[in-house]
Amino acid sequence: MKQFIAAFALILTATTAQAQLPDGSIAPDWTLTSIDSVEYNLYSLLDSGYQVIIDFSATWCVPCWNYHNSGVLEELYELYGPEGTNEIRVFFIEGDDSTTHADLEGTGPATPGNWIAGTNYPIIDNGGATFALYECTYYPTIYTICPNKVLTESGQSTVQGHESMLFSASCMPASFPNDALLMDYAGDELTCGANPASLAVRMMNNGLDTLTSCTIQVSKLLPFNQTEVIGSADWEGELATYEFTTVDLIDVVIDANSIFVFDVISDDDVEGNNSTQGSVNASEESTNNLEIQVRTDSAPEQLGWTLTDDAGMEVASVLPGTEMTESLTLYSWDITLPALGCYTLTLLDAGGDGLYNGAATMADVGYLRINSMDGEAVVDEDLFWQEIVEFDEISFALNANAVTDVKELAVAAELALYPNPAESTATLAFTNPRAGVVAVDVFNTLGQCVSTATFGRLSSGAHVRELNVSNLQPGTYVVQVRLGEDVQHVNLVKH
Repeated sequence: MKQFIAAFALILTATTAQAQLPDGSIAPDWTLTSIDSVEYNLYSLLDSGYQVIIDFSATWCVPCWNYHNSGVLEELYELYGPEGTNEIRVFFIEGDDSTTHADLEGTGPATPGNWIAGTNYPIIDNGGATFALYECTYYPTIYTICPNKVLTESGQSTVQGHESMLFSASCMPASFPNDALLMDYAGDELTCGANPASLAVRMMNNGLDTLTSCTIQVSKLLPFNQTEVIGSADWEGELATYEFTTVDLIDVVIDANSIFVFDVISDDDVEGNNSTQGSVNASEESTNNLEIQVRTDSAPEQLGWTLTDDAGMEVASVLPGTEMTESLTLYSWDITLPALGCYTLTLLDAGGDGLYNGAATMADVGYLRINSMDGEAVVDEDLFWQEIVEFDEISFALNANAVTDVKELAVAAELALYPNPAESTATLAFTNPRAGVVAVDVFNTLGQCVSTATFGRLSSGAHVRELNVSNLQPGTYVVQVRLGEDVQHVNLVKH
Protein backbone atom coordinates (compact mmCIF):
# COMPACT_ATOMS: atom_id res chain seq x y z
CA MET A 1 0.00 0.00 0.00
CA LYS A 2 1.26 3.45 -0.86
CA GLN A 3 0.97 6.43 1.39
CA PHE A 4 0.02 9.77 -0.07
CA ILE A 5 -1.41 13.09 0.99
CA ALA A 6 -3.53 14.56 -1.77
CA ALA A 7 -5.69 17.53 -2.53
CA PHE A 8 -8.46 15.54 -4.15
CA ALA A 9 -11.87 16.86 -5.18
CA LEU A 10 -14.88 15.61 -7.10
CA ILE A 11 -17.55 17.90 -8.47
CA LEU A 12 -21.23 16.96 -8.50
CA THR A 13 -23.00 17.24 -11.83
CA ALA A 14 -25.89 19.63 -12.08
CA THR A 15 -28.23 16.98 -13.44
CA THR A 16 -28.85 13.40 -12.46
CA ALA A 17 -30.26 10.53 -14.41
CA GLN A 18 -33.73 9.61 -13.19
CA ALA A 19 -35.81 6.48 -13.50
CA GLN A 20 -38.80 8.55 -14.69
CA LEU A 21 -38.78 10.17 -18.12
CA PRO A 22 -37.09 13.49 -17.31
CA ASP A 23 -38.75 16.83 -17.89
CA GLY A 24 -38.23 17.96 -21.47
CA SER A 25 -38.60 14.47 -22.92
CA ILE A 26 -40.80 13.87 -25.94
CA ALA A 27 -43.84 11.97 -24.71
CA PRO A 28 -44.23 8.50 -26.26
CA ASP A 29 -47.41 8.06 -28.28
CA TRP A 30 -50.18 5.72 -27.19
CA THR A 31 -53.64 4.60 -28.25
CA LEU A 32 -55.85 3.43 -25.39
CA THR A 33 -59.53 2.66 -24.81
CA SER A 34 -61.41 3.98 -21.80
CA ILE A 35 -63.73 1.90 -19.64
CA ASP A 36 -66.55 3.61 -21.61
CA SER A 37 -65.19 1.97 -24.80
CA VAL A 38 -63.91 5.24 -26.33
CA GLU A 39 -60.53 5.10 -28.10
CA TYR A 40 -58.04 7.93 -27.61
CA ASN A 41 -54.74 8.62 -29.36
CA LEU A 42 -52.29 10.95 -27.62
CA TYR A 43 -50.63 12.43 -30.69
CA SER A 44 -53.98 13.09 -32.39
CA LEU A 45 -55.02 15.12 -29.36
CA LEU A 46 -51.73 17.01 -29.24
CA ASP A 47 -51.81 17.70 -32.98
CA SER A 48 -55.26 19.20 -32.44
CA GLY A 49 -53.71 21.69 -30.02
CA TYR A 50 -54.83 20.17 -26.73
CA GLN A 51 -52.70 20.00 -23.61
CA VAL A 52 -52.93 16.59 -21.93
CA ILE A 53 -52.66 15.64 -18.25
CA ILE A 54 -52.01 11.97 -17.46
CA ASP A 55 -52.54 10.61 -13.95
CA PHE A 56 -50.80 7.22 -13.66
CA SER A 57 -52.28 5.65 -10.52
CA ALA A 58 -53.10 2.28 -8.97
CA THR A 59 -56.37 1.46 -7.23
CA TRP A 60 -54.57 0.31 -4.07
CA CYS A 61 -52.40 3.46 -3.84
CA VAL A 62 -53.53 5.60 -0.90
CA PRO A 63 -51.66 8.80 -1.99
CA CYS A 64 -53.27 8.34 -5.42
CA TRP A 65 -56.68 8.04 -3.78
CA ASN A 66 -56.13 11.14 -1.68
CA TYR A 67 -55.11 13.24 -4.68
CA HIS A 68 -57.95 11.81 -6.76
CA ASN A 69 -60.40 12.89 -4.05
CA SER A 70 -58.90 16.39 -3.83
CA GLY A 71 -60.93 17.26 -6.91
CA VAL A 72 -58.05 19.12 -8.59
CA LEU A 73 -58.18 17.23 -11.88
CA GLU A 74 -62.00 17.25 -11.92
CA GLU A 75 -61.97 21.04 -11.52
CA LEU A 76 -59.38 21.47 -14.28
CA TYR A 77 -61.41 19.26 -16.62
CA GLU A 78 -64.57 21.16 -15.81
CA LEU A 79 -62.91 24.53 -16.47
CA TYR A 80 -60.78 23.69 -19.50
CA GLY A 81 -62.12 20.38 -20.85
CA PRO A 82 -64.78 19.78 -23.53
CA GLU A 83 -67.55 21.38 -21.44
CA GLY A 84 -65.35 24.37 -20.54
CA THR A 85 -62.93 26.26 -22.76
CA ASN A 86 -61.98 23.01 -24.57
CA GLU A 87 -58.21 23.46 -24.19
CA ILE A 88 -57.11 20.37 -22.25
CA ARG A 89 -57.74 16.66 -21.88
CA VAL A 90 -57.25 14.65 -18.66
CA PHE A 91 -56.82 10.88 -18.34
CA PHE A 92 -56.71 8.54 -15.37
CA ILE A 93 -54.58 5.53 -16.37
CA GLU A 94 -54.58 2.59 -13.95
CA GLY A 95 -51.02 1.33 -14.27
CA ASP A 96 -51.21 -1.94 -12.33
CA ASP A 97 -52.66 -4.66 -14.56
CA SER A 98 -53.15 -7.01 -11.61
CA THR A 99 -56.05 -4.90 -10.34
CA THR A 100 -59.60 -5.38 -11.61
CA HIS A 101 -62.61 -3.38 -12.74
CA ALA A 102 -64.16 -4.22 -9.38
CA ASP A 103 -61.25 -2.42 -7.71
CA LEU A 104 -62.04 0.66 -9.82
CA GLU A 105 -65.66 0.42 -8.69
CA GLY A 106 -64.62 0.17 -5.05
CA THR A 107 -65.92 -3.37 -4.54
CA GLY A 108 -62.67 -5.30 -5.06
CA PRO A 109 -59.99 -6.21 -2.50
CA ALA A 110 -57.32 -3.77 -3.77
CA THR A 111 -59.01 -0.41 -3.38
CA PRO A 112 -59.97 2.16 -0.73
CA GLY A 113 -63.10 3.25 -2.64
CA ASN A 114 -64.94 3.95 -5.87
CA TRP A 115 -62.65 5.65 -8.40
CA ILE A 116 -65.34 5.97 -11.07
CA ALA A 117 -68.04 7.81 -9.16
CA GLY A 118 -67.78 11.55 -9.68
CA THR A 119 -64.87 11.35 -12.14
CA ASN A 120 -65.70 13.53 -15.13
CA TYR A 121 -62.68 12.63 -17.29
CA PRO A 122 -61.81 9.32 -19.02
CA ILE A 123 -60.60 6.37 -16.98
CA ILE A 124 -58.38 3.78 -18.68
CA ASP A 125 -57.77 0.37 -17.09
CA ASN A 126 -54.92 -2.09 -17.70
CA GLY A 127 -52.44 0.66 -18.58
CA GLY A 128 -49.38 -1.18 -17.30
CA ALA A 129 -47.65 -1.18 -20.68
CA THR A 130 -48.06 2.60 -20.98
CA PHE A 131 -46.87 3.05 -17.39
CA ALA A 132 -43.71 1.13 -18.36
CA LEU A 133 -43.40 3.03 -21.65
CA TYR A 134 -43.10 6.24 -19.65
CA GLU A 135 -40.51 4.55 -17.41
CA CYS A 136 -42.58 5.24 -14.31
CA THR A 137 -41.48 3.76 -11.00
CA TYR A 138 -44.07 5.05 -8.50
CA TYR A 139 -47.70 6.02 -8.08
CA PRO A 140 -49.06 8.53 -8.65
CA THR A 141 -46.98 9.85 -11.53
CA ILE A 142 -48.69 12.84 -13.10
CA TYR A 143 -47.45 14.31 -16.38
CA THR A 144 -48.46 17.42 -18.28
CA ILE A 145 -47.88 17.06 -22.02
CA CYS A 146 -47.86 20.16 -24.21
CA PRO A 147 -49.04 20.25 -27.84
CA ASN A 148 -45.38 20.18 -28.93
CA LYS A 149 -45.20 16.72 -27.27
CA VAL A 150 -42.80 17.88 -24.53
CA LEU A 151 -43.69 16.48 -21.10
CA THR A 152 -43.18 17.73 -17.56
CA GLU A 153 -43.86 15.81 -14.37
CA SER A 154 -46.39 18.20 -12.84
CA GLY A 155 -47.09 15.97 -9.86
CA GLN A 156 -49.80 16.41 -7.25
CA SER A 157 -50.11 20.12 -7.86
CA THR A 158 -52.96 22.50 -7.09
CA VAL A 159 -55.33 23.87 -9.70
CA GLN A 160 -53.27 27.05 -9.78
CA GLY A 161 -50.04 25.09 -10.11
CA HIS A 162 -51.36 23.16 -13.09
CA GLU A 163 -52.71 26.36 -14.65
CA SER A 164 -49.33 28.09 -14.42
CA MET A 165 -47.76 25.21 -16.35
CA LEU A 166 -50.56 24.68 -18.86
CA PHE A 167 -50.75 28.32 -19.88
CA SER A 168 -47.06 29.16 -19.84
CA ALA A 169 -45.50 30.35 -23.09
CA SER A 170 -43.60 27.06 -23.34
CA CYS A 171 -46.76 24.92 -23.31
CA MET A 172 -49.18 26.90 -25.45
CA PRO A 173 -49.93 25.52 -28.90
CA ALA A 174 -48.20 27.11 -31.87
CA SER A 175 -50.16 30.22 -32.82
CA PHE A 176 -47.59 32.73 -34.11
CA PRO A 177 -45.52 32.54 -37.31
CA ASN A 178 -42.03 32.85 -35.81
CA ASP A 179 -41.37 31.25 -32.43
CA ALA A 180 -38.07 29.56 -31.53
CA LEU A 181 -38.44 27.73 -28.20
CA LEU A 182 -35.34 26.80 -26.17
CA MET A 183 -36.17 23.43 -24.59
CA ASP A 184 -33.20 22.66 -22.35
CA TYR A 185 -29.42 22.45 -22.07
CA ALA A 186 -27.79 19.74 -24.20
CA GLY A 187 -24.04 20.39 -23.87
CA ASP A 188 -21.24 19.09 -21.66
CA GLU A 189 -22.06 18.84 -17.95
CA LEU A 190 -18.51 18.06 -16.83
CA THR A 191 -15.16 19.41 -17.94
CA CYS A 192 -11.70 18.34 -16.92
CA GLY A 193 -8.61 20.51 -16.45
CA ALA A 194 -8.01 22.88 -19.35
CA ASN A 195 -10.33 20.96 -21.67
CA PRO A 196 -13.09 23.28 -22.97
CA ALA A 197 -16.77 22.52 -22.40
CA SER A 198 -18.91 22.46 -25.54
CA LEU A 199 -22.15 24.33 -24.88
CA ALA A 200 -25.34 23.39 -26.72
CA VAL A 201 -29.13 23.66 -26.37
CA ARG A 202 -32.15 21.88 -27.73
CA MET A 203 -34.32 24.22 -29.79
CA MET A 204 -37.86 23.60 -31.08
CA ASN A 205 -39.87 25.47 -33.69
CA ASN A 206 -42.99 26.46 -31.77
CA GLY A 207 -44.16 28.67 -34.62
CA LEU A 208 -46.51 28.11 -37.54
CA ASP A 209 -43.92 28.92 -40.21
CA THR A 210 -40.81 26.89 -40.99
CA LEU A 211 -37.95 28.12 -38.81
CA THR A 212 -34.85 28.76 -40.93
CA SER A 213 -32.51 30.84 -38.72
CA CYS A 214 -31.94 31.91 -35.15
CA THR A 215 -29.29 33.66 -33.04
CA ILE A 216 -28.67 32.44 -29.50
CA GLN A 217 -26.71 34.48 -26.96
CA VAL A 218 -24.62 32.80 -24.26
CA SER A 219 -24.13 34.47 -20.87
CA LYS A 220 -22.48 33.37 -17.65
CA LEU A 221 -24.48 33.70 -14.46
CA LEU A 222 -22.71 35.87 -11.88
CA PRO A 223 -23.41 36.50 -8.18
CA PHE A 224 -26.55 38.45 -7.30
CA ASN A 225 -28.28 37.09 -10.42
CA GLN A 226 -26.17 39.22 -12.74
CA THR A 227 -25.04 37.89 -16.13
CA GLU A 228 -22.03 38.44 -18.37
CA VAL A 229 -22.38 37.91 -22.12
CA ILE A 230 -19.57 35.66 -23.36
CA GLY A 231 -20.63 34.94 -26.94
CA SER A 232 -23.36 33.98 -29.38
CA ALA A 233 -24.01 31.56 -32.22
CA ASP A 234 -26.07 31.70 -35.41
CA TRP A 235 -28.12 28.70 -36.47
CA GLU A 236 -29.48 28.04 -39.96
CA GLY A 237 -31.60 25.13 -41.13
CA GLU A 238 -35.22 24.07 -41.61
CA LEU A 239 -37.52 23.11 -38.75
CA ALA A 240 -41.21 22.48 -39.30
CA THR A 241 -43.68 23.19 -36.51
CA TYR A 242 -42.77 21.21 -33.37
CA GLU A 243 -39.60 19.78 -34.88
CA PHE A 244 -36.51 20.26 -32.76
CA THR A 245 -32.74 20.06 -33.08
CA THR A 246 -29.58 20.40 -31.01
CA VAL A 247 -27.79 23.68 -31.63
CA ASP A 248 -24.04 23.69 -30.94
CA LEU A 249 -23.00 27.06 -29.54
CA ILE A 250 -19.50 27.88 -28.24
CA ASP A 251 -16.66 26.18 -26.36
CA VAL A 252 -15.58 27.64 -23.01
CA VAL A 253 -12.81 26.86 -20.53
CA ILE A 254 -13.89 27.09 -16.89
CA ASP A 255 -12.02 26.75 -13.62
CA ALA A 256 -15.06 26.49 -11.34
CA ASN A 257 -18.65 25.26 -11.45
CA SER A 258 -20.58 27.57 -13.76
CA ILE A 259 -24.17 28.25 -14.79
CA PHE A 260 -24.82 29.54 -18.30
CA VAL A 261 -27.90 31.34 -19.57
CA PHE A 262 -29.02 30.98 -23.19
CA ASP A 263 -31.35 33.48 -24.88
CA VAL A 264 -32.84 33.84 -28.35
CA ILE A 265 -31.89 37.38 -29.44
CA SER A 266 -33.07 37.27 -33.06
CA ASP A 267 -36.59 38.35 -34.07
CA ASP A 268 -39.16 36.18 -32.31
CA ASP A 269 -42.92 36.51 -31.79
CA VAL A 270 -43.02 34.97 -28.29
CA GLU A 271 -40.54 36.08 -25.63
CA GLY A 272 -41.68 33.84 -22.81
CA ASN A 273 -39.98 30.69 -24.12
CA ASN A 274 -36.72 32.19 -25.39
CA SER A 275 -34.46 31.31 -22.45
CA THR A 276 -33.01 28.29 -20.70
CA GLN A 277 -30.07 27.53 -18.41
CA GLY A 278 -27.44 24.84 -18.03
CA SER A 279 -24.68 23.94 -15.58
CA VAL A 280 -21.12 22.85 -16.29
CA ASN A 281 -19.05 21.52 -13.41
CA ALA A 282 -15.28 21.69 -13.35
CA SER A 283 -12.96 19.07 -11.93
CA GLU A 284 -10.16 19.97 -9.56
CA GLU A 285 -6.65 18.62 -9.34
CA SER A 286 -6.04 15.26 -7.73
CA THR A 287 -3.29 12.71 -7.43
CA ASN A 288 -3.33 9.21 -8.86
CA ASN A 289 -4.50 7.47 -5.65
CA LEU A 290 -7.89 7.64 -4.00
CA GLU A 291 -10.25 5.86 -1.66
CA ILE A 292 -13.96 5.56 -2.38
CA GLN A 293 -16.30 5.24 0.60
CA VAL A 294 -20.04 4.64 0.37
CA ARG A 295 -22.30 4.40 3.37
CA THR A 296 -25.37 2.46 2.31
CA ASP A 297 -28.99 3.38 2.92
CA SER A 298 -31.65 0.80 3.78
CA ALA A 299 -31.47 -0.73 0.28
CA PRO A 300 -27.75 -1.57 -0.13
CA GLU A 301 -28.39 -4.08 -2.90
CA GLN A 302 -29.38 -1.18 -5.18
CA LEU A 303 -26.06 0.64 -4.86
CA GLY A 304 -22.91 0.47 -6.97
CA TRP A 305 -20.38 2.64 -8.75
CA THR A 306 -18.19 2.78 -11.82
CA LEU A 307 -14.94 4.64 -12.48
CA THR A 308 -14.13 5.40 -16.12
CA ASP A 309 -11.30 7.19 -17.87
CA ASP A 310 -11.54 10.02 -20.39
CA ALA A 311 -12.19 7.54 -23.21
CA GLY A 312 -15.09 5.97 -21.31
CA MET A 313 -13.15 2.79 -20.50
CA GLU A 314 -13.93 1.23 -17.14
CA VAL A 315 -11.12 1.40 -14.59
CA ALA A 316 -12.95 -0.11 -11.62
CA SER A 317 -16.52 -0.85 -10.63
CA VAL A 318 -18.83 -2.34 -8.04
CA LEU A 319 -22.14 -3.45 -9.51
CA PRO A 320 -25.42 -3.20 -7.57
CA GLY A 321 -26.16 -6.37 -5.64
CA THR A 322 -22.54 -7.53 -5.38
CA GLU A 323 -20.31 -6.09 -2.65
CA MET A 324 -22.63 -3.71 -0.81
CA THR A 325 -25.02 -6.06 0.98
CA GLU A 326 -25.49 -4.61 4.49
CA SER A 327 -27.73 -1.59 5.16
CA LEU A 328 -26.43 1.51 6.95
CA THR A 329 -22.87 0.20 6.58
CA LEU A 330 -19.71 1.94 5.42
CA TYR A 331 -17.85 0.25 2.54
CA SER A 332 -14.39 1.27 1.35
CA TRP A 333 -12.21 0.68 -1.73
CA ASP A 334 -8.64 1.80 -2.39
CA ILE A 335 -7.98 2.73 -6.01
CA THR A 336 -4.75 3.56 -7.83
CA LEU A 337 -5.51 5.18 -11.17
CA PRO A 338 -3.65 3.57 -14.08
CA ALA A 339 -2.46 6.89 -15.52
CA LEU A 340 -2.76 10.62 -15.14
CA GLY A 341 -5.71 12.27 -16.84
CA CYS A 342 -9.45 12.77 -16.55
CA TYR A 343 -11.80 10.33 -14.84
CA THR A 344 -15.50 10.11 -14.03
CA LEU A 345 -16.94 8.40 -10.97
CA THR A 346 -20.60 7.45 -11.38
CA LEU A 347 -22.62 6.44 -8.33
CA LEU A 348 -25.42 4.01 -9.18
CA ASP A 349 -28.78 3.33 -7.54
CA ALA A 350 -30.88 0.67 -9.26
CA GLY A 351 -33.94 1.77 -7.28
CA GLY A 352 -33.86 5.31 -8.63
CA ASP A 353 -34.13 6.98 -5.21
CA GLY A 354 -30.46 7.79 -4.59
CA LEU A 355 -29.09 7.31 -1.10
CA TYR A 356 -32.40 8.11 0.53
CA ASN A 357 -34.71 5.09 0.09
CA GLY A 358 -37.48 6.35 2.33
CA ALA A 359 -35.23 7.14 5.29
CA ALA A 360 -37.12 8.26 8.38
CA THR A 361 -34.21 10.36 9.68
CA MET A 362 -30.93 11.67 8.32
CA ALA A 363 -29.22 8.92 10.31
CA ASP A 364 -30.75 6.46 7.81
CA VAL A 365 -29.37 8.30 4.78
CA GLY A 366 -26.30 7.07 2.92
CA TYR A 367 -23.40 9.17 1.72
CA LEU A 368 -20.36 9.23 -0.51
CA ARG A 369 -16.89 10.19 0.69
CA ILE A 370 -13.52 10.36 -1.01
CA ASN A 371 -10.56 10.17 1.36
CA SER A 372 -6.86 10.61 0.97
CA MET A 373 -4.94 7.59 2.15
CA ASP A 374 -3.99 9.23 5.42
CA GLY A 375 -7.67 9.31 6.36
CA GLU A 376 -8.37 12.97 5.67
CA ALA A 377 -11.86 13.42 4.22
CA VAL A 378 -11.37 15.62 1.17
CA VAL A 379 -14.82 15.02 -0.28
CA ASP A 380 -17.83 14.46 1.96
CA GLU A 381 -21.04 14.39 -0.03
CA ASP A 382 -24.32 13.42 1.61
CA LEU A 383 -26.00 14.35 -1.71
CA PHE A 384 -28.90 16.01 0.04
CA TRP A 385 -28.04 19.52 1.25
CA GLN A 386 -31.46 21.13 1.83
CA GLU A 387 -33.51 18.59 -0.11
CA ILE A 388 -33.59 14.94 -1.11
CA VAL A 389 -31.68 14.18 -4.31
CA GLU A 390 -33.15 11.17 -6.10
CA PHE A 391 -31.17 9.54 -8.89
CA ASP A 392 -30.39 6.24 -10.53
CA GLU A 393 -26.95 7.51 -11.45
CA ILE A 394 -25.01 10.63 -10.58
CA SER A 395 -21.56 11.55 -11.90
CA PHE A 396 -18.46 13.24 -10.52
CA ALA A 397 -15.34 14.43 -12.36
CA LEU A 398 -11.70 14.45 -11.33
CA ASN A 399 -8.43 15.43 -12.98
CA ALA A 400 -5.47 13.32 -11.88
CA ASN A 401 -2.45 15.41 -12.84
CA ALA A 402 0.24 14.43 -10.34
CA VAL A 403 1.90 11.30 -8.98
CA THR A 404 2.40 11.65 -5.25
CA ASP A 405 5.72 11.20 -3.52
CA VAL A 406 4.97 7.86 -1.88
CA LYS A 407 6.78 5.42 0.35
CA GLU A 408 5.99 1.80 0.98
CA LEU A 409 4.86 0.98 4.50
CA ALA A 410 5.73 -2.26 6.23
CA VAL A 411 2.20 -3.23 7.18
CA ALA A 412 2.05 -6.84 6.08
CA ALA A 413 2.22 -8.36 9.54
CA GLU A 414 2.02 -5.63 12.15
CA LEU A 415 0.54 -2.29 13.01
CA ALA A 416 2.63 0.81 12.25
CA LEU A 417 2.16 4.35 13.59
CA TYR A 418 3.97 7.56 12.67
CA PRO A 419 5.07 10.14 13.53
CA ASN A 420 5.74 8.82 16.97
CA PRO A 421 5.91 10.89 19.16
CA ALA A 422 2.91 12.74 17.74
CA GLU A 423 1.36 16.13 18.50
CA SER A 424 -2.11 16.41 16.91
CA THR A 425 -2.43 13.59 14.39
CA ALA A 426 -0.79 10.24 13.80
CA THR A 427 -1.00 7.91 10.82
CA LEU A 428 -1.95 4.28 11.34
CA ALA A 429 -0.92 1.65 8.79
CA PHE A 430 -2.44 -1.83 9.14
CA THR A 431 -3.57 -4.85 7.15
CA ASN A 432 -7.03 -6.42 7.34
CA PRO A 433 -7.04 -10.20 6.98
CA ARG A 434 -10.64 -9.89 5.78
CA ALA A 435 -13.29 -7.24 5.16
CA GLY A 436 -15.02 -5.85 8.24
CA VAL A 437 -15.64 -2.92 10.53
CA VAL A 438 -12.42 -1.54 12.02
CA ALA A 439 -12.46 0.28 15.37
CA VAL A 440 -9.63 2.03 17.24
CA ASP A 441 -9.32 2.41 21.02
CA VAL A 442 -6.67 4.43 22.87
CA PHE A 443 -5.74 3.40 26.45
CA ASN A 444 -3.71 5.30 29.04
CA THR A 445 -1.14 3.68 31.34
CA LEU A 446 -3.91 2.89 33.86
CA GLY A 447 -5.71 0.77 31.29
CA GLN A 448 -8.52 3.29 30.89
CA CYS A 449 -9.99 3.81 27.41
CA VAL A 450 -9.65 7.53 26.73
CA SER A 451 -10.58 7.66 23.06
CA THR A 452 -12.57 5.57 20.58
CA ALA A 453 -12.97 5.94 16.83
CA THR A 454 -14.18 3.84 13.92
CA PHE A 455 -12.99 3.64 10.33
CA GLY A 456 -16.17 1.88 9.26
CA ARG A 457 -16.26 -1.19 7.08
CA LEU A 458 -12.98 -1.68 5.19
CA SER A 459 -11.97 -4.19 2.55
CA SER A 460 -9.33 -6.84 3.17
CA GLY A 461 -5.74 -5.75 2.57
CA ALA A 462 -3.57 -2.81 3.57
CA HIS A 463 -4.99 0.51 4.79
CA VAL A 464 -3.61 3.82 5.99
CA ARG A 465 -5.74 6.06 8.22
CA GLU A 466 -5.30 9.25 10.20
CA LEU A 467 -5.88 9.20 13.98
CA ASN A 468 -6.74 12.43 15.78
CA VAL A 469 -4.79 12.58 19.08
CA SER A 470 -5.10 16.31 19.73
CA ASN A 471 -7.45 15.72 22.69
CA LEU A 472 -4.93 13.51 24.55
CA GLN A 473 -2.77 14.79 27.36
CA PRO A 474 1.02 14.44 26.91
CA GLY A 475 2.12 10.95 27.87
CA THR A 476 2.33 7.33 26.76
CA TYR A 477 -0.64 5.41 25.36
CA VAL A 478 -1.52 2.07 23.78
CA VAL A 479 -3.43 2.21 20.49
CA GLN A 480 -5.57 -0.85 19.80
CA VAL A 481 -6.96 -1.60 16.32
CA ARG A 482 -9.85 -4.09 16.33
CA LEU A 483 -11.38 -6.12 13.51
CA GLY A 484 -13.81 -8.49 15.21
CA GLU A 485 -11.67 -10.75 17.40
CA ASP A 486 -8.45 -9.71 15.67
CA VAL A 487 -6.62 -7.07 17.72
CA GLN A 488 -3.33 -5.28 17.05
CA HIS A 489 -1.49 -2.92 19.43
CA VAL A 490 1.11 -0.21 19.10
CA ASN A 491 2.53 2.27 21.62
CA LEU A 492 2.01 6.01 21.13
CA VAL A 493 3.89 8.88 22.74
CA LYS A 494 1.89 12.11 22.79
CA HIS A 495 3.85 15.38 23.00
